[in-house]
Amino acid sequence: MIKPISNITLKPLPKGKRGKIISLVEVDGVCYAEKLEGRFLEMAFSYDDCYVLIFVTQDGGPWEEVLFIYLLDSKNYNIVDRARIGGGAYAWLSACGLGNIKILSDHMVSFEFMSFEGTDGWLLKLFKKPIKTFPFTLRNLFHIWRPISFKRHFLIEVNKTSL
Repeated sequence: MIKPISNITLKPLPKGKRGKIISLVEVDGVCYAEKLEGRFLEMAFSYDDCYVLIFVTQDGGPWEEVLFIYLLDSKNYNIVDRARIGGGAYAWLSACGLGNIKILSDHMVSFEFMSFEGTDGWLLKLFKKPIKTFPFTLRNLFHIWRPISFKRHFLIEVNKTSL
């Protein structure tokens, strides 16, 4: 089950040599060992009381360029899966900003960011157990960056508008 939570804080660190913004994340005062990209915590959810799903943006203004999505293991205090939408050549598409985040079911969230014509944003589907995948996919290659991995804890796909 997915439910909104508010017991999370991000602590931005000084910009790195390449201008990359990195933050530390704390849940109930416990700091995770891994650092996250991004600066502003937009929304956080608990999933099955084992995971924390967070949406983090780079600059937080109306012209957000990058959205980072992280799934954190709340028992082992590490990142188990991640995705990035926007940035680079697609930064101009993200002028709409992050919005309209909704819980659709026990394992699905919808949101809008870099929405394209004929779509209602994105669907994020969480899995009870990680699924085996090919290390990379060409499906959303130009919009979504995912690290190379043989397993995924969530899937992001375009939410197509029904006719």
